[in-house]
Amino acid sequence: MLCPIYPATPVQGATYRWGFEVVVTQGYEIWNYASIFHRDKQKIRYFGVPISFRADTDCSVSWLTHVEFGGPFARVGPQTLLVSDVDFIRKINARGSTYHRSDWYKGGRFVPNEDTLLSLTDDLEHKTLRTKMAPAFNTHTENNRVEASIDGQITVLLDLIHSKYISTPDHGTRPMDWGYLASYFGIDSICDIAFSEPLGDLQVDQDKYNFLHNMEAQLPTMSVFSCYNWMLKLLQSPIVARYCAPHPDDLSPFGHVMGFARRQAGTRYGEKAVHRNDMLNSFIEHGMTPDEAERGGLLQLVAGSDTTATALRAAVLFVATSPPTVARLRYEMAAAGIPANRDTRTIISNAKARSVPYLMAIIRESLRLHPPVIGALEKMAGPSGDVLPDGRRIPPSTRIQVSIWAILRDPEVFGSDADCFRPERWLEVNTESEQRKRMDRSTDLVFSAGRFVCMGRDIALTQLLKVIAELFYRFELTVINPEKPWHSVGYGIFCQHDQWMRVTDRVVPDKMAAAG
Repeated sequence: MLCPIYPATPVQGATYRWGFEVVVTQGYEIWNYASIFHRDKQKIRYFGVPISFRADTDCSVSWLTHVEFGGPFARVGPQTLLVSDVDFIRKINARGSTYHRSDWYKGGRFVPNEDTLLSLTDDLEHKTLRTKMAPAFNTHTENNRVEASIDGQITVLLDLIHSKYISTPDHGTRPMDWGYLASYFGIDSICDIAFSEPLGDLQVDQDKYNFLHNMEAQLPTMSVFSCYNWMLKLLQSPIVARYCAPHPDDLSPFGHVMGFARRQAGTRYGEKAVHRNDMLNSFIEHGMTPDEAERGGLLQLVAGSDTTATALRAAVLFVATSPPTVARLRYEMAAAGIPANRDTRTIISNAKARSVPYLMAIIRESLRLHPPVIGALEKMAGPSGDVLPDGRRIPPSTRIQVSIWAILRDPEVFGSDADCFRPERWLEVNTESEQRKRMDRSTDLVFSAGRFVCMGRDIALTQLLKVIAELFYRFELTVINPEKPWHSVGYGIFCQHDQWMRVTDRVVPDKMAAAG
């Protein structure tokens, strides 16, 4: 059993607010909390003082555990509840539920006043657009080149490591920043899947358009705007948007990425339209307009790459710091007949990877301990309000936020060592047992649920399984600085870099190398 030797919260500095933001946001909260008693008789009763107003609270409430906020429902604002009840969260996300997305999601707009599937709050509009996009994520029929796209980018990744980052006694240590390398793979992999053309970061081993650095600089402010919609409306006003918002034709970091998505979508319409077997082509075949296709492609590039990269960074950190995990993974892969010495174009198949139980357990355990998205995912109660499982009633428009951190570290579900990285827990219980079903239902919320479930789940799992299998079967990876293994900041999603690793070729016994 390996318990984390690093802080349980994988975010450093993520909850700090500075200067103007502190004054404005906290002033607004106090005004909102005080005035609600005068303007609205329908308050959230029976929940006590909101946690966010307690003087001793200096951590992000979304990471609090059941014990820290006194149960699965906690009041964190005048009309807001933080929830870690798995069945309740699944209920509000289910089809037919009267709950709907709040304006919190408008903070996910890439362009002022233009929505993607991520930022739509109207249920009918969300359902209509999702219906057009869903077939593209079917890797067996509509988009059957997904695995080949992933394999191609893994080959580029392996070749890059071999040519630039292998440490040897003669050349010394060649540090590899897995933080950025994971991002390059995530971006190029999803671009190849979506557009049949990678952005090119991995090929040149750099953030070509400074997009990742720019995202890190903007995330703190954007996370505040997501929580305070009046700020977001100000930011997206016509005057501010005209002079400050990125545009596909400008040379800003985000403008470059927007331009890439626009150029790709632009080639698929008109008399000389290009037809390819990819995600964008499926979008178009199922009725998406040029603007919808452009925004849908941009969504995959930004959101799809970021979450995959975060999951890959965490998995590499957890596995690399657990020698027993590495040893067992290699043993099970060899037992499954996977040759150790293969060329970089021979990548483990998705089917074979999913047949290795311990590899699957590693991915589930890593996603559990470090979910790629820790945002509030806020929903609002319908016009009739609701009754909680304990009988308390909440009024209409009550805001429900998800405490994914509490859910995934619940000792009642995952055991007394829930804070420890221990993949074996997934193999110690029968897959049909009630305990395993509870574990699965909780961990599956990493991808949300119901009508909001992530359509790219299978693609993401394929990426994770293949990359982790190939890295640890081919190389020895060690953390260069155990005292500070990475720089990690989180504002709903993560920016992570300076994850310095030392990589050497794995020495494989001849008998094992010939396995399979």
